[in-house]
Amino acid sequence: MSPHDFWLASVAELSAGLISIRFIKSGDRLAHCIGLQTSSKGSGIFLPVLESIEGDAQEAWPASPPMQQIVQELIGHNSAPVLLGVGLSGNGHWSSAVEETSTGSLKLDIACKSSKPASYLGSQYRVAADTEVDFENNEIRLTVKRGSNDSVNFVLSAAIGKISIAKENRLFSIMPGSEPSLIQTHRWCYNVAICPAKIQ
Repeated sequence: MSPHDFWLASVAELSAGLISIRFIKSGDRLAHCIGLQTSSKGSGIFLPVLESIEGDAQEAWPASPPMQQIVQELIGHNSAPVLLGVGLSGNGHWSSAVEETSTGSLKLDIACKSSKPASYLGSQYRVAADTEVDFENNEIRLTVKRGSNDSVNFVLSAAIGKISIAKENRLFSIMPGSEPSLIQTHRWCYNVAICPAKIQ
């Protein structure tokens, strides 16, 4: 099964222009992928760019929020679709909201209410093999190749929290700015947008 076919089996999805996020069932939770659609009407090919790294039921503090339920709600005066997720694991209760912003980016807003000190909190991703990665100023720039002479530039920026990257492993995490060991509600928020090519 190709990555395209795999992510077609989504249980929930939301698009912001050519950017799309898709959720699929993965064990006791929902994994997700942020990718590129070749058509803004949703009828084209879906190219995976960022795949969430999920944990399992034995992990109290998994690599990514353990979303177990996702629903779509129409929110605001313009009834814009928003994906709302909730999940439990170990000593944390997670919630998420995914929406398109007024500037056309995809916004992910995550919170975790912890009842015990956490060893790790965040959202961890693997970058697709055919995607170039650059990191600076708490932003990740991704160049997605659609053909030999065609590419699209994504930028992922943390609005709340911080980014940690292991470039050699093509992995990165968006984490809250608060100390995970504190017993409180932790929050991290990030945006994914298509942007112009970087000027050298």
